[in-house]
Amino acid sequence: MAFVFQQPGTAKLLHAIDNAAVNADKGGGVFAFASKGGIDALFDSPNIANMLAAGRHFHLIVGIDAITNAEALLCLSERVASYPALLAVNVFFHNHPNSTFHPKFSWFWQGNNLRLVTGSGNLTRRGLGQVSMDTPPPGNWEAFSVQNLSGADAEAAQLEIDNWLSAQQETGRLLSLDDEKVREQAMANGRVRFSSTIAAAPPAPAAGVPAPAAPAIHATLVDGVDLGTPEVLVREIPVNRTGQADVGKSALMEFFGYEGVAKNVFVQHVSRDDVLGPVESIRLFVNQSQNYRLELHAIADLEYKVGADDSRMILVATKLDRRSFRYTIVPVTSADYTFVSELLGPIPPHGHRRLMRERRILPENLRAAWPDAPPNLLPVELLTPEP
Repeated sequence: MAFVFQQPGTAKLLHAIDNAAVNADKGGGVFAFASKGGIDALFDSPNIANMLAAGRHFHLIVGIDAITNAEALLCLSERVASYPALLAVNVFFHNHPNSTFHPKFSWFWQGNNLRLVTGSGNLTRRGLGQVSMDTPPPGNWEAFSVQNLSGADAEAAQLEIDNWLSAQQETGRLLSLDDEKVREQAMANGRVRFSSTIAAAPPAPAAGVPAPAAPAIHATLVDGVDLGTPEVLVREIPVNRTGQADVGKSALMEFFGYEGVAKNVFVQHVSRDDVLGPVESIRLFVNQSQNYRLELHAIADLEYKVGADDSRMILVATKLDRRSFRYTIVPVTSADYTFVSELLGPIPPHGHRRLMRERRILPENLRAAWPDAPPNLLPVELLTPEP
């Protein structure tokens, strides 16, 4: 057995898992949390990739109590689609409010030998480790063990894993990636922003020089993802087909993330009284007519009206992660309309081409302008580093 400490700036756990997969006949893994960065790192590892390419099975179970967001689910779905008969993925979902699903281990069979990698790192970039020379380096302090078992020891370990998997199947805790409860929890996880209260100490000031201000605390997403745009889109939408919102080329590409190739994203409506609708998977694409539309079904429930001053219905959307969004619709008849409309500036005068007003802002800007904005629409911040 080998016992290993992983330091920030190294990727010892990722390398240990990949080494355990050398010439493996089959394998699997169980991780409490998963992120797109961690998922890509695992399945792009040479020996994991070779195992699947050679037609050998891998079964992955991820928890969803925290961290695992919509981007991670969609990433896993795309990986499964690449190996539909070989890669199986389930999500561990439970109803124990005072408990957390927290195991992290993987296993691989080669002939009669079982290799177990058991340790503290999650299926995230920070947990698996990142090779870096940055100061301070990224990643977590983790510890793990690698065991090579054979004979009765290997059979006993595999029996324990198999019995646990069977028990979870029987109790209904292993769900599919597209289960509605799984999607709802992934959207909730995507709202969370992490901010560490630990900051690099500023250099001591020279004599007689005022001490510098404390460094600002910046909230970050899982894996330190940069969304590339302010998180909130406020945009007028023109009258369109039932259930469709024309968001324009700029918003579709820069905010919603369309990059020229069709892909799925998750959207969830939030009513103005803060009730969450179902999570819907919609396709981002541009048709031959070059229409930049989204299927937002909640619009179909509202009558489209134009104000006397030519004001239009407004879409307010929040980017939770790179592939999930919550949105609400503010019609011109709403008591909240004035608050939201003022964010967009003046309505173009009559006689000019009527372009839809649009602005991208930070969540705090929306809260300041619209005090009664639905709380579930916006991110929440935890004063803790990302696990």
